[in-house]
Amino acid sequence: MNKEVGKNIQRKIGWFVLRASTCLTPFIPLSWNYFFGRVIGACMYYLLLRHRRNTLISLRIALPQLPESERRRIAKDSFVYMSQGSLELIYFLKKNCPGDAIRLEGKEFLDEALSRGKGIIGLNAHLGNFPLISLKLAQMGYKVNVVARPMRDEQAGEYIHRLRTATGVGTIFSYPRRECVNNIIRALRNNEIVIIQMDQNFGTGGVWVKFFNTLAATPVGPVVFALRTDASVLPVYIHREELGRHCIKILPPALLQVTDDKDETILLNTIKFTEIIEKWVREYPRQWSWLHRRWKSQPTEKMKQMRFRVQQ
Repeated sequence: MNKEVGKNIQRKIGWFVLRASTCLTPFIPLSWNYFFGRVIGACMYYLLLRHRRNTLISLRIALPQLPESERRRIAKDSFVYMSQGSLELIYFLKKNCPGDAIRLEGKEFLDEALSRGKGIIGLNAHLGNFPLISLKLAQMGYKVNVVARPMRDEQAGEYIHRLRTATGVGTIFSYPRRECVNNIIRALRNNEIVIIQMDQNFGTGGVWVKFFNTLAATPVGPVVFALRTDASVLPVYIHREELGRHCIKILPPALLQVTDDKDETILLNTIKFTEIIEKWVREYPRQWSWLHRRWKSQPTEKMKQMRFRVQQ
């Protein structure tokens, strides 16, 4: 079996699982979904060897001070959390009613920033059941958009896009790049909220800053858009307090440090934003997506010699 055939089979299986989940999950009590999510997540941890290996590698890079047994517990818990979160998200998307399951702290910062009329960049990460942030804000009447990468499986991607749109959440796809940039600027100038995640490997397109004391290729979008539009940057994250209960925390605006050199300004503020995200992950390590290869891309020696591309 060649690689492409294998991918097609995986996508067909994934599409079947997605459709089965969206059909069955809303009719099953939420407590049962958490139970099934725990079973599925544990199975994924033991069966998906490559993903488990990547997860443990990430944990060894970030948390070398922990014993290996504790890192393995965090890894397994993260698989369980991801599985439970997926079923929970489908449940809420189909029911469209998170209601009291999600409480919001920091609404005053959100309203104050919107009163400026320049829009809001929601600085976010793959922590907790992060799609619930936009779902909750949309239900509260805010005009909110999420920046998302198009899925490789177009059929599944289109289906999820329809579910998200039905809840009132707008989607700005990260590709094509020019269209993405224009749509983000348009939304901010319309005084809308744009949620951008800033905690995944960005290849050679961004800058390298220290994340858990190790250089990681980091996107600079939130900084660049804030400089270009004068939008407020509000750090926002969600964490699970207990099964079926989440808390969204909106923090005071992260003010930009501006220098005479634009590249220096971008690097300094990327460092600042990354430090904010690292603090969240340290507080809730079991709720972050460790399976992502965050430290995959490293700067070349030539890159290290370039001004303001790599944190020293």
